[in-house]
Amino acid sequence: MTATTEQFALGKQKIVEDLSVLLTDSEEMLRLATALPGEGVDALRERLRAHVDTLRAALADAQVAAQRGYRSVTVQTERYVRHNPWQALGAAAGVGFLLGVLVAR
Repeated sequence: MTATTEQFALGKQKIVEDLSVLLTDSEEMLRLATALPGEGVDALRERLRAHVDTLRAALADAQVAAQRGYRSVTVQTERYVRHNPWQALGAAAGVGFLLGVLVAR
């Protein structure tokens, strides 16, 4: 696995974990909110708000990482095509041929 692939996998795993924690805490807060007076509900809302802010930050970080990875792959692909035009042309022709065979079926 490349470093970029590992970063994407770890980022995805972290987002899933954050969503799971947020969902669990939200369910707990909803269950407790019915029995608590106004102060308790306010505290629960603040806790939920903190989790949502954390999740938003994690999603923003994942988006930035994805954009960096995309830019990196784009630059590497362009560099490869410029240094190996014939190999790139051959690869594109091969992919085109395979797609044509699959579409013709």
